[in-house]
Amino acid sequence: MIFNCHTHIGDAFIELPQKKFSVYELVAPPDGLKHKMLEKASKTEILNGMKRAVRIMEGCGTDIFIDFREGGIEGIELLKEAIRDSKIKAIILARPKNMKYDEEEMEKLLDMSHGIGISSIADWNFEELEMIVNHVKDRKKIFAMHASEDKREDIDKILDLEPHFLVHLCKATEEDINEVAKKKIGVVVCPRANKFFGLKPPISLLLEKNVSVMLGTDNAMIVKPNIIEEMKFLVKNYGVEKNIAIKMISNTPLKIFGEILKNHVYS
Repeated sequence: MIFNCHTHIGDAFIELPQKKFSVYELVAPPDGLKHKMLEKASKTEILNGMKRAVRIMEGCGTDIFIDFREGGIEGIELLKEAIRDSKIKAIILARPKNMKYDEEEMEKLLDMSHGIGISSIADWNFEELEMIVNHVKDRKKIFAMHASEDKREDIDKILDLEPHFLVHLCKATEEDINEVAKKKIGVVVCPRANKFFGLKPPISLLLEKNVSVMLGTDNAMIVKPNIIEEMKFLVKNYGVEKNIAIKMISNTPLKIFGEILKNHVYS
């Protein structure tokens, strides 16, 4: 079984101008270019882009992808429509539409998804995040988040939220990674998308610390969601042995998500 462990396929319709972007300028909610374009785009435009992304994933043999789904309830509905006629399965990690905790919205989001996947703690009021996490725990669903992508973030605050897994850790220190390893939290790395921003995930260090490392493609507007190409890039540019890279898209996520999904389903 082949996994793409981190995607944002809702932005697949976006054609980026030929210029350099920081993470903040392009993807940070709510003012990054991506989010402005998502607000302006029609449902049809977004859906067609998502369907193209799904076809790419099908074409490279992906069985399951884990999508951090922006757009609230409507965003989940679009994703389900995009995969309706496909054999590919999605682990849907939703996100409140307006970057705040709303009990009624959260209940609906968790009814429709496997859990919640948020952006960095820097984008949120921490008390709002704590309320979100408590609601997710009450519903026994998944909570995951980006962490230390383009700047180091407080690993203690991140781990206090007890995420099931983290994404990126490009700016994490060795001490931070030691803490992640102690908690036995899996980490998804996305080296091609990171390279777009001039970033590099600490893959060798994560593996050295025996962290469960998985592989994702991140934003579909930056790189096509082809997890086999991502794996080849990893082997070529990070010196990771091919058998280890294969585990990052198969055995490791199957072990982690297989356990999670026994109890985390949506209606």
